[in-house]
Amino acid sequence: MKRKICLILCLVLVLSAVLSGCGKKEEPAPVTGGEDETEETVVNPAKTRDGASDTLIIGTHETKGDFVPGIAGEVYDGYVTSLIFDALISNDKEGNPTSHLAKNWDISEDHKTYTFHLVEGVKFTDGTPLTAKDVEFTYTFLCDPSYDGPRSSYVEDLVGYDEYHNGSATNVAGIKVIDDHNISFTFKTAMITHIWDLIIGIMPSHIYAYEKGNIQPIKDKMNTPIGSGSFILAKYEPKQYVEFTANENYFLGAPKIKKLILKFTTAETQMQELEKGTIDVQLAVPPKEENKNMVDDAEFLNIHSFPDNGYGYMGFNLRDERLSDKRVRQALTYGFNRQQFVDVYYQGYAEVSNVPVSQVSWAYTEDINKYEYDPEKAKALLDEAGWKPGADGIREKDGKRLEFVWDTYTDSKYVETLIPMLKADWEKIGVKVEPNLMEFAALTEKVYDKQDFEMFNMAWSLSIDPDSKEVFHSSADVLGGFNSGGFRNEENDKLIDEGRMEFDQEKRAEIYHKWVELINEELPYMFMTQNLVWDVVNNRVKNFNTSPYEDFTYPVTILNVEL
Repeated sequence: MKRKICLILCLVLVLSAVLSGCGKKEEPAPVTGGEDETEETVVNPAKTRDGASDTLIIGTHETKGDFVPGIAGEVYDGYVTSLIFDALISNDKEGNPTSHLAKNWDISEDHKTYTFHLVEGVKFTDGTPLTAKDVEFTYTFLCDPSYDGPRSSYVEDLVGYDEYHNGSATNVAGIKVIDDHNISFTFKTAMITHIWDLIIGIMPSHIYAYEKGNIQPIKDKMNTPIGSGSFILAKYEPKQYVEFTANENYFLGAPKIKKLILKFTTAETQMQELEKGTIDVQLAVPPKEENKNMVDDAEFLNIHSFPDNGYGYMGFNLRDERLSDKRVRQALTYGFNRQQFVDVYYQGYAEVSNVPVSQVSWAYTEDINKYEYDPEKAKALLDEAGWKPGADGIREKDGKRLEFVWDTYTDSKYVETLIPMLKADWEKIGVKVEPNLMEFAALTEKVYDKQDFEMFNMAWSLSIDPDSKEVFHSSADVLGGFNSGGFRNEENDKLIDEGRMEFDQEKRAEIYHKWVELINEELPYMFMTQNLVWDVVNNRVKNFNTSPYEDFTYPVTILNVEL
């Protein structure tokens, strides 16, 4: 899957947001014998919840409500669209592309044309057959002149994109419907990453029809999505939950659970809800000793743990003159004791991150500057950049001060821990920072849709492929794009493009190592953390198996979960 915002956690991250621990709740022991005979047993409260026998309740962060493929950008909205819509391809546990709506595909000798052969008999949940016309419709939507979502990079290299997006063409020449069950995509450039551009959920053209140049009719249906997926949206209550019913006619077989609820939990409520049995699963519980102890004490909960394919970070707005100098960004990184934060918050279940590549990726390298805490080096860099301490100790230059507003999100123990530590460390080097807390949805709008910020913290849930064009390439520096900080660097663009066009993995690894070294030098982000992911699962739930490259929405998990 492509990367998604988590505020997260990223968004994936995996949101960085997390929770407070709770003590063990005492449960009354049931009477099992005569008047004087009792037996204390461990009570699993989830088993006695109303409707528990056929309803799985998963705790997760609140969604934004963008339930349309190509518009959904956050991890949490992505969960909803993945359950409702099917893509041409999927991936296995190792991250290899696998068949899905497409039973197989062919790639031309020049690696520019991909021809997909669709599974026959697939239907949308209103009973209408899914055909190649719907595939064409979905990808043409991404090419539309009015499209303002985060997935333009998926289609920009298609033959005919420019003529359709910027001109009067009535279709995209590179998308060819051969017949109802066969379709081809032709790109201008041979790139190994193109296969991952073809993972958007397919939308029914008869439901989402619109006129070129106005995709508003699609946006108007964001909260009432209809697809061909394993589940059907039954009810959406903003700020509370999303409720689904099983698609009994799903082409891969009906889910074993008949009803699914994604319940929005917070840092303050998620562990309590697990303990009370009001949820069966909590995604991305912070990997901390206090949470482990609570799980152990409950006796009916288990931790499903795996390495995070993502990282947390502090993003900088490089359009701000104060942050456009990389020496300032480097100083801010040297000037914060990230290791101490990791030790305090994660208590041994995370590491400091220094690069935008996960340790689970073949592109990862440790041959970089680790920016270990060094306030004296931070001061020297700021001195070199011309920032001198003012009367109150805050550094000044040309009438400007190193005084920043840091936009962040509420309901997060991660943020609550970070605030005093960051403020104290940066004050020591002559930098003042004040947090501006808001709901996560408001933060994503401020950062991506408006680009109205000085700095912010989030996290990324990464794609399988290390390609980061949609996050760091200059072409993604647009309103609504993921390069919200405005990072522009010719060598960066060159290396990203080279990595996409190289088909030999060893040579690709060399390219990405060079790219990682560049990012590690330029620091468009202050990289923060990479941690374990803990999904906490009630032991009444069977076959809930997630991994770095497969979340719970994948058919291999969601179709096989049992209660």
